[in-house]
Amino acid sequence: MLARGQVSVMWVSSVALVVLVAAGAGCRSRKEVATIAPDPSSTPSAVSPRSAAAQASAFRDGQGVPRDEGKAVSLFGDACDGGIAKACGDLGAMFADGVGVTRDPARAASLFQRACDVGDFGACARLGEMAHAGAGTTRDEGRAAALFQQACRGGVARACTQQGNLVMAGAGVVKDPARAVSLYQMACEAGDVDGCLDEALAYESGTGVTQSLGDAVDLYDRACTGGSAEGCRQLGEMYEDGRGVARSVTRGVDLWTRACDGADNLACVELGRLYLAGHGVRADHERAMSLFKKACDAGMTMGCDAMKR
Repeated sequence: MLARGQVSVMWVSSVALVVLVAAGAGCRSRKEVATIAPDPSSTPSAVSPRSAAAQASAFRDGQGVPRDEGKAVSLFGDACDGGIAKACGDLGAMFADGVGVTRDPARAASLFQRACDVGDFGACARLGEMAHAGAGTTRDEGRAAALFQQACRGGVARACTQQGNLVMAGAGVVKDPARAVSLYQMACEAGDVDGCLDEALAYESGTGVTQSLGDAVDLYDRACTGGSAEGCRQLGEMYEDGRGVARSVTRGVDLWTRACDGADNLACVELGRLYLAGHGVRADHERAMSLFKKACDAGMTMGCDAMKR
């Protein structure tokens, strides 16, 4: 196991690699847009592939023009067929998510592969998710791990977290908790709140690092501040129990409220129990039942059971 300072040493070397890769990518982007061989079977578009890609993004996002996802799909298709790799990745995302077109995981996986092969690291990450889930392509955790690694090294923060999860579990790769934590730290430092959350969980349990409740509190706080409802709930539990921080039921209630508002249904149940018991808050049976119902309606059995008691 490694202490946090030791993890930082590993992380610095990893960041150096990411910076080198990103720098190389940046140099290329200033000179040219990543391209692939045009599809010879496609019908030539009235606009250039680069213009089609730019117009597609505008129609997809509704920037400067009315949002028109169907038109975006058509234009991304023209740009992709014309050899613009990023457009293939963008089109893949629309097929994967069913935006502007009927959802088609197999078509999405093919487009992500085409884009990933020429350096669209976001597409590599999406393809890794599909390989991990077996959506649109054969389930293959080893392939998913390799794709997440490629994307992580290319600067996609969430891919570092996803790679870390596979490394932590030993899924498709050798199990290595210490390496997993270094990947979480890399992701967290790059702005992925899930990376902060997973790193916090590791410090709380002492998995892959020397246990440090103080570090766990700091990381949960970072995740919560970054918009992670689960991070807020976990931080609330630390305040409720006085673990790694001075005990404060009031602070715990505030954090669980924030988590519940952010759709963390377990936080809604825990908060409901406090209102039912009048622990840290004024007892409010109606409020408690409302919180239990919210969790129950979202599919959490625990919330449904709490309503019956």
